[in-house]
Amino acid sequence: MSQATEATWLEDVLANEHLFQSRRRPAPPGQRVSWRIGTSVLPLREIQRRRLSEIGDDLWAFALAQLEIYQQSLRRPELRFVADYLDQGKPEELVRFSQMRRLRRQLPAFIRPDLLVLGGDDFVATEIDSVPGGFGELAALQDVYAALGQDVIGGPTGILDGFARALAITADKADPTVAIVVSQESDDYRPEMEHVALALRKQGRAVYCVSPRDVVFQEDGLYVEGRRIDVLYRFFELFDLRNVPKADLFLYAQRKGLVQITPPIRPQLEEKIWFALLHHQVLEPIWREQLGEDRLARLRRLIPPSYVLDPRPVPPHAVVAGLVACGVPVQDMRRLGEMGKRERADWVLKPSGFSEIAWGSRGVHIGEDAPQEDWQGAVEQALGDFPQTRWLLQGYRKAKVLQHDYFDFAAGEVVQMAGRARLCPYYFRKDDGVELGGVLATICPQDKKIIHGMVDAIMVPAGASS
Repeated sequence: MSQATEATWLEDVLANEHLFQSRRRPAPPGQRVSWRIGTSVLPLREIQRRRLSEIGDDLWAFALAQLEIYQQSLRRPELRFVADYLDQGKPEELVRFSQMRRLRRQLPAFIRPDLLVLGGDDFVATEIDSVPGGFGELAALQDVYAALGQDVIGGPTGILDGFARALAITADKADPTVAIVVSQESDDYRPEMEHVALALRKQGRAVYCVSPRDVVFQEDGLYVEGRRIDVLYRFFELFDLRNVPKADLFLYAQRKGLVQITPPIRPQLEEKIWFALLHHQVLEPIWREQLGEDRLARLRRLIPPSYVLDPRPVPPHAVVAGLVACGVPVQDMRRLGEMGKRERADWVLKPSGFSEIAWGSRGVHIGEDAPQEDWQGAVEQALGDFPQTRWLLQGYRKAKVLQHDYFDFAAGEVVQMAGRARLCPYYFRKDDGVELGGVLATICPQDKKIIHGMVDAIMVPAGASS
């Protein structure tokens, strides 16, 4: 089969799934899929694939340690700043709900970091998403690229199998009834969630993709399609909870033990602030105790140095540890706005969580790309938002430039593109940790500052190099 024939077949199959026709990403000229179709998986060397597996174990341990540190911060006055950072600005009833004894040890069914591919077979994490999109798209991509005989990480059904097993563990039941509940705010992702639900029903599993209004409340639980729901997979952000119909009934059912909700209703786990807390010197003994020396060192290499944009003054004899602006240790975060272009090129500003601008690429300000006035304005906005929304100053590193081929349908030929890659590995719960179900690779032209799904991007599964 020629590359043109393969590309046409790929487009036909994916377009028929109705997954890739989105208001977020209108299709390029001459094709029906909303990004450039790569001619192959993104090949990763064995050392990179081993590193991805190790990263999954490390991030799961990191998440477990977060639970412990948060609980300690509620009991120990000297650590109270952790809970204050994580809880302030959130509705009091949501914080109380998240602190219920039964929910304290709950973690998401799966997690997805965003990793930039660096030189030397290494990666850097830009965020960790516990309510991630893209896994339905990756499930379809795994299937079609594997059908072409390509070596896909996770195989043709890695995402579907991992998702099903993780939800069974969440429900503590071999064959649970699952409702994937997609809010209006997240409606662009509905086609891929419907794809997952349909594919799993074809395997004989009771999985349904519904709107919040489709869920029926009865005294003994929540129902969909006449079946009692064991697991409600929420595809909506907690900042939007008040706009989700029947959300109060979902929480009531969870509180009464009538349903399991995942990702759990724990806004503390959805904050990027944990990147800054990982590097916080006061917390280092606890991180070391929870993670061990080697794992802590690996995580600190993976997760760049980060700081909470906190407008409160420090004493005259103190500075923010390790942070320098304009060649001087920082005492006042407003000084960050005065950074020159070369100095701010090492940093990016982004809202931490619990905000409509804290997901996707919204609210991100890359220092290298921002004019001085815009950067200073972003710093002022971040400091002004502090009582409600925390912002993060995060170390910024560029992904390396690599080459990958895609099929240009307008020209009718294969084109090689120089681009930078982001990997989204999906780590699903298993009994003793997590397993890697698949990796979605997004390759953007090298001049793009933020790597995300766009009309100019190539999106393919990651796989083994030939």
